[in-house]
Amino acid sequence: KRMYHRIILAMNMCVVPYAIADFVGTWAMLKGTPYRLGAAGNQTTCDVQGFFKVIVFIAVPYYYSSLSVYSCFAVRNSFKEENYRYIEKWIHLGALFVTLPFATYSLKTEFINPGVTVCFSEEFPKGCALDPDIPCERGGDTFILLQIYGLISMAITFVIPPVALLVLRHSIKRASLDEQMSLGKKKVIESYRKKALKELTAQSALYLFSLWITHILGYMSYGYELATGVFSYDITIVSNCLASFQGVILLFVYFWLEGKKRTVVCDPPKDEAGSHQVNFSNAKLTVADIQERAKHYIKSSTVPSTSSRFSFHIFDGEVDESSPWAK
Repeated sequence: KRMYHRIILAMNMCVVPYAIADFVGTWAMLKGTPYRLGAAGNQTTCDVQGFFKVIVFIAVPYYYSSLSVYSCFAVRNSFKEENYRYIEKWIHLGALFVTLPFATYSLKTEFINPGVTVCFSEEFPKGCALDPDIPCERGGDTFILLQIYGLISMAITFVIPPVALLVLRHSIKRASLDEQMSLGKKKVIESYRKKALKELTAQSALYLFSLWITHILGYMSYGYELATGVFSYDITIVSNCLASFQGVILLFVYFWLEGKKRTVVCDPPKDEAGSHQVNFSNAKLTVADIQERAKHYIKSSTVPSTSSRFSFHIFDGEVDESSPWAK
C-alpha cells in the first residue's frame, strides 16, 4: 500500500524478465552463430530477447536508484505520502522514457544482435564498429547511440543515488531547530539527529554497495573496450555472473532494512529521587516522544541516556509530523 513497496514491486517485475533472458542465454541466438555454444534460435528469438534485455538492463538500476530520490522526499515530509505522492507517476514515466525509445530504435535499426551471453544492443560481427577492417553486417552505424545509452545508464547508477542521499544527509544535518525550544529539548533532538545521521550513513552504504557491486564490472568492461579497442571476455563473464545474482542481493537488502523497523526501548527520564516518571518501554521512538520526555526535565537535569536501541529507516519510516527536519 505504500509507495516504497510499489517501487520495489516494479523493480522486481523487471528483475524477473532480466533473469529469464539470462537463463535463455545463447539459446535465443541464431543457429550457427560463431563461438556461441547452444545457439539454436533465429533472428526473431534474438530480437525478442534483446528487446526485453535492453529494457530491463537499465530499468532495474533505474528503479533501485529512484529509491534514493524517493527517500529524499519521504524523510523531508515525515513519510506523509499525500505530500509527495505526485512523484510516483514521474518515476514510472521516467522508467519508460529511458528504456523504451532506445529498445525500439535498436530493434528497428537492426542493432539487436548476438552478444557474449545474450542478444543485446550490439553490432554484428562484434567489434566491427571499432575496427575499420571488419565490415559491419548489422547495426554498425548506431554504435554512437550505444555510447549515449551507456552514459545515461552510468549516470542513473553511479551519480543520481549518491547525490540524492547526500542532499538528504545535508537536509538532516542542517535542519534548524525552533529558537524558542528549551535547552533540554534541543540537546535530546541533537542526540537523535546524530543517531539518525549514523543510521543514514550505514543504510546508504549498504544500499549503494548492493547497487554498484552487480554493475560496476560491466561498466569496467565497457570502458576497457572503449579505451583499448579490445573486448575483455573474462571481465564480461564475471560481470554477467554478478548481475545474475542481483535479485538475491536486492532481496537481502530489502529484508535487512525491514529489520531496522524494530521496537525500541527508551530510558525514561528520572526525577530528583531517581524514580521513573514516564514509561516509554517498547514504544516507537519519534520526535514527539522525545519532546514529551523533555517536558519532564528540570533545569538542573542532564540529558537522558540515548544509548538504547534506536530505529531509523530511510525508505519506509513512520509518519512523524513533529520531525524537526521535515519541510
